[in-house]
Amino acid sequence: MKKLIYYLFAGLLLWGCEDFLETQPLTDKTSSNFPQTAADAEQMMAGIYTIMNNLQHQVDRSPFFIWEVASDDKLGGGGMNDIQAQSYETFQFSDNEMLLHSWSVLYQGVHRANFAIENMPLLADEVVSPEKKDQFTGEAMFLRAWYYYQLNTVFNEVPLKITTENVNLPAATADEIYGQIALDLKNAIGLLPDVPYTETQQGRITKWAAQALMARIFLYYTGFYQQSAIALPDGGSVSKQDVITWLEDCYANSGHELVDDFHELWPYTNRLTIGDYQYIQDYMTETGKTLKFASDDGARNPESVFVLQFSNFANWDIRRGYSNTYQLFYALRGLQNLENTYPFAGGWGQGNSIPTSLVEQWQEDEPNDVRLWASVMDIEEEVIPLGYQRGAWDFVLESNYWGKKYNGVTARDTDGSLKNDYGVLMHGTSDNNQLSHTDDLVFIRFADVLLMLSELKEDASYMNEVRARAELDPVSYSLENIQKERRYELAFEGLRWNDMRRWGAAFAKQALESQVGVAVYNFGVEDVHDALHPDGYSARYDATMGFFPIPQSQIDLSEGLLEQNAGYSQSGEGLYRGWSN
Repeated sequence: MKKLIYYLFAGLLLWGCEDFLETQPLTDKTSSNFPQTAADAEQMMAGIYTIMNNLQHQVDRSPFFIWEVASDDKLGGGGMNDIQAQSYETFQFSDNEMLLHSWSVLYQGVHRANFAIENMPLLADEVVSPEKKDQFTGEAMFLRAWYYYQLNTVFNEVPLKITTENVNLPAATADEIYGQIALDLKNAIGLLPDVPYTETQQGRITKWAAQALMARIFLYYTGFYQQSAIALPDGGSVSKQDVITWLEDCYANSGHELVDDFHELWPYTNRLTIGDYQYIQDYMTETGKTLKFASDDGARNPESVFVLQFSNFANWDIRRGYSNTYQLFYALRGLQNLENTYPFAGGWGQGNSIPTSLVEQWQEDEPNDVRLWASVMDIEEEVIPLGYQRGAWDFVLESNYWGKKYNGVTARDTDGSLKNDYGVLMHGTSDNNQLSHTDDLVFIRFADVLLMLSELKEDASYMNEVRARAELDPVSYSLENIQKERRYELAFEGLRWNDMRRWGAAFAKQALESQVGVAVYNFGVEDVHDALHPDGYSARYDATMGFFPIPQSQIDLSEGLLEQNAGYSQSGEGLYRGWSN
């Protein structure tokens, strides 16, 4: 398995206590005697990384999950009581503390990053080399930027804490937040090793990831907030040309590249499953190709620029976040017989129901795009013939289309029995549908780098590299073409929502309204979808600008420094009371 995971587990043991810096943990490590050794430095860094796994303790309240359901790519789904998943569709909340987990865990990550940034220079050079200290500091700055990006895109203006000092701060402006994010990423680019990704440790942040994330935050900030550059707190700035230069460096020197075939990005092509998956067998017969999962047996996917990794030692305690729980929540609902959904696993059926409007638009725009059925499962074609039953566990907002990318994937043992995940056989995970998933959650892949370069440079050549892999004809550059290409190449990867927002309120509202009237099944019965808030999608977007409520407990603790976000400030405003359609 992936080496860094073991470092992360060591860090988890150290940092698991909420009040690490204020209490005396069993390890006897406190802020007065930690870090002192090279191992301490590794553990300190591991504690920052583990935050990404800890967010998964409540997947349906995590930023990635929110980004997916809030967009026009997904419906909330689930059962009558899965009100968190459904509430994101129209920017509502189920209770005042609905997003406390994400708020708290992300700020834990910020604090850990601050601690590392402050303490790394204090380590003697003979304990940790200057080069390694630079690398660790760059990683910490990247992760602080990543955590603040998530805080801002979910909660809007939030306190900006860049030291470990325990102070009560008001919300910073978006300009201040993105200025600090951009400064952190600029520093990370300069501090992280300037070597191809193949010469770095798998799972660690690289210079190339920092360059790519800089492009993402630049496009979001300048689009959503209508700015031309990012002003830095040190008096400098990040311009469009700066970002282009960094991305061109990533393109030319990172060593990252597109995998040969789009299907090879996704776990249903793993060596234990591919031989029994009829869709892939038919595709290989038609094309004459032989496919191989890019991450088989822990191989390093050349297209993965920034990912969250998982391991084979997840359990029910603090290590639960070491199984990819998105693959459980996004799995077909009902835990039906695995033969009825093969090769896809069963699970909670939340946040992975795809509006028919997306499929219809995709077929109209790109009728020969192999990425459609590589990304989308046609329920009637693929699993109804196997015995899959609609409406399991009071399933609502069930579309005829389901996302493949992050649905868990099963495999047969030598005796013919099906395991809950192919990782049981390949990686030795527990044969438990809630703990067995080890596939990376990909935050940035190289195809996104190419598409961002196209958009920033207004140059179709990079976009056409992505299209060529999908065996599509080249197109000229236009914003409309890049918008379509990003949607189809990067569907269901957590990007569509903030793309919609940065392209303007009119674009976002038109996209959201496309979900009204799509065909769904509620409790297994055909129905038509409508917005889950009586005011509708557009009115709720206008009221909230796509942000979600700050946990009330954090507003109370701020002693008047924080205010509730627009659209949630009045009593009961935006409250989702549960399924009633």
